[in-house]
Amino acid sequence: MDLPEYITKEEVQRVCRQLGLRDWTQLTETAVLPEEAALLQDLVGGEALHVPTADFRQGLEVELEHGISFPDANVTNNHPILTAKIVLAHLKEMLDYYARLEVAELEGDVFKASLANNPAKVAAKTKQLVAARAALAQSELERQED
Repeated sequence: MDLPEYITKEEVQRVCRQLGLRDWTQLTETAVLPEEAALLQDLVGGEALHVPTADFRQGLEVELEHGISFPDANVTNNHPILTAKIVLAHLKEMLDYYARLEVAELEGDVFKASLANNPAKVAAKTKQLVAARAALAQSELERQED
């Protein structure tokens, strides 16, 4: 069965114009501009307002990765508001959702590099993993102090 395009390119372009964003249908990388992240964070509100804009931006970039890296898994067609709402949904589960996801993905990268017998990549990814775990631990500590 061929799946229809549920959210059209034209609709995404219309919303981007209305919000004053770049045309997200043309994105080839997951990089979100800081001002785009701030605008969308304010727009969706809720738990999104309880994290730094840099963390919200990271969430947008993670969610955009689905469609940009895997076009057959592009749920939102890069619709900025729907993408922001997916980020919001994950933040409702846990405010440090994306920090935890980064740790999990890096653990997987270390494992894959180990299986590929690539010591240089194991070392590089392990260094990133240590930094990500430290950032997560700091986030957990700050949440306990609140």
